[in-house]
Amino acid sequence: MSPDSALALFRTRSLAADPARHTTGWEDVLVPYGMARAGHALGDDALLGWSERWFEHHHEAGHIEEFQGHHIGTLDGTRGHIIGDYCGNWGGPLVFAALHRTRPDPRLVESTRTVCDALLRQATRLADGVMSHGGWERARRTVWVDTLFYSASVLAEAFAITGDERYAKEAVHQSLLHLRLLQDPATGGIFHDIEPATGVRTSAFWARGNGWIILALVDVLRHCPRESPGYAELLDRYRALCTCLLRLQHPAGLWRIVPENPEAHLETSGSAMILAGLAGGVAQGWLEPHTRGPILRGWHEIQTWIDTHGALQGAQRPAGLGGWETHKLSSLGECTYANGLLWRLAADLAEAGLL
Repeated sequence: MSPDSALALFRTRSLAADPARHTTGWEDVLVPYGMARAGHALGDDALLGWSERWFEHHHEAGHIEEFQGHHIGTLDGTRGHIIGDYCGNWGGPLVFAALHRTRPDPRLVESTRTVCDALLRQATRLADGVMSHGGWERARRTVWVDTLFYSASVLAEAFAITGDERYAKEAVHQSLLHLRLLQDPATGGIFHDIEPATGVRTSAFWARGNGWIILALVDVLRHCPRESPGYAELLDRYRALCTCLLRLQHPAGLWRIVPENPEAHLETSGSAMILAGLAGGVAQGWLEPHTRGPILRGWHEIQTWIDTHGALQGAQRPAGLGGWETHKLSSLGECTYANGLLWRLAADLAEAGLL
């Protein structure tokens, strides 16, 4: 099957899904986000329309605060924008901002402010003000890779459409705090999580974990003012991460679940994130032109993981919690978040002139 045919099947399958059955939780929200980003970058009105229907469905139900545990974004039909102290409930503005760029709507800006103001107010903060993952006891004591994506990326996108400097300042600040805790100074790679009070940290890199961080850094560096304190440090750390990930790329073009483990399986959701983060750097001129080769190799390979039904296979389950990073405890298959991330990748490739 040719790459064009595979992507066409994937598009058909994406559009056939029911927007109303996708929640606002971290997994499902990536689908309207990726489709809105790709719809804007590719000029695809159908993808934008799908994301708009998702927004309308949840906007009618309003914003619901939840602090008794965390809301898991499975296809369970939960309606309304769930918010609270769990970072996985903060992803709505990613979609709102992406839609607003092509189809401006004051309701999208209003919803962005509602979620981001709640984020700033409700997040659990640890030493030096770093935001914890939130949602349940252990997660309220620890800082995770995806905490940064669902805080800094969200706030950077919010700044881009509102101009509210609070959002940009906090996006840069959280990025610096997270990287100083999670980035390996020797290699530039990213560990999954740490408990700041004890210093206990996971010992292995994880493909999707590094993907969360590289996407967050691209979003913050792209949208936030270059004169922001710490901006130059963030750019240096982003480049160090890219160097590390390019070194760990499998010859086929993807990354293993645990990139340094030669027995770990190749995985598509983390690979899509890493490739998107690299493509974003090419688009902005932060990376050398020769980075295009590894990106395109990965793009061509990931499309071979789309089956004849248009389903993107090879995404890791469970999502990835500490010890779950090892490949022998995981299964691979189709997941909502991987679908959204493939569309995010397509958007970044188009913006870099690679698609």
